[in-house]
Amino acid sequence: MSFDQRESSLAAGQPIRLYDFSRGVLRWAYASCDRNITWSNQEYRSLRGGIEDNGIIQSGDPNTDKLILTAAADLEVAQLYREGSPSDEVRLVVRDMHYGDSDVVISWVGSIKSVDWPALDRCKISCLSIEASMERPGLVDTYSLTCGAVLGDWRCKVNLELYRINAAAQTMSGTTITNGVFATYPDGWFTGGFVAWPVGSGNFDRRHIVSHQGSALNMLSGTSGIPAGVQLRVYPGCDFLIDTCHNKYGNEPNFRGENKLQGESPFDGNQVW
Repeated sequence: MSFDQRESSLAAGQPIRLYDFSRGVLRWAYASCDRNITWSNQEYRSLRGGIEDNGIIQSGDPNTDKLILTAAADLEVAQLYREGSPSDEVRLVVRDMHYGDSDVVISWVGSIKSVDWPALDRCKISCLSIEASMERPGLVDTYSLTCGAVLGDWRCKVNLELYRINAAAQTMSGTTITNGVFATYPDGWFTGGFVAWPVGSGNFDRRHIVSHQGSALNMLSGTSGIPAGVQLRVYPGCDFLIDTCHNKYGNEPNFRGENKLQGESPFDGNQVW
């Protein structure tokens, strides 16, 4: 029987839902049934205590149509959110099938929005569909003194790997990372940049740098979750002004701001501008 036939059958259906989480090449695959399921060379594990969701909702507002999964508190993918959200998006593909069939359909695609633990033994994973990301603003360029590109993106074109340094987290407080090598750079060199550390299989977590002074980097959201003594990749930042673009990166041809603006608004009521 086909998937549609078993789905509409009163007696022949044995529905199973497959949850496929991924972050880069890292994957976590779970099945809603009482035994492991192998499909397309991927094993979907049965979980003690099970995994379930609130049903796929399609009301027309993807930002409120959350898919909420409930599972054991120690679910591997949920642990990524114990000390804050990971730097990279964790995607989720939901597939439906019937036991004994190879006919599998994709029912839902999206990503994890947040994870919380409403009880000691349970976690709740809130997910938004891919439609929610499509409703984000598209045009972001503005007529401003500062550059509208993101440092190192396809518009900026700066190769950040050429400016990266590798440094161990020698000491860490709740808010700062300290290493003597940072003091060999001018104060503020790393302000607005970020540090990255390996989390396995070629993936890295990242944390932004609020300020740099001497040998200390003050970190956004603190240092919680950064392993002690780990070898960090440290990247400099940018204030998105023309002087920094030219003097620090030699990237003036790709500057996307209006560096000759007068510093006055044409809407301040003054008829002469």
